[in-house]
Amino acid sequence: MIDLKIKKEKHEDIGQMNLFLNYFKEEESTDGDNAPIGIIIAADKHDLLVKYATGGLSNKIFVSKYQLYLPDQNY
Repeated sequence: MIDLKIKKEKHEDIGQMNLFLNYFKEEESTDGDNAPIGIIIAADKHDLLVKYATGGLSNKIFVSKYQLYLPDQNY
């Protein structure tokens, strides 16, 4: 599952993704399916918040920051 946020991620976003993954695992997955993963892509990311909000969860949730503009080719 992918969740694209236009603002900075919040702990509620991570909890919501965990809820969605739990639902999907119980209600939608079939025998032989791998465990679902969640990807949250946000305008900004707070590493410490992500570390503690995802700590101890059995679901795999990844949070990353996206760039609004492509880098100049002179880099």
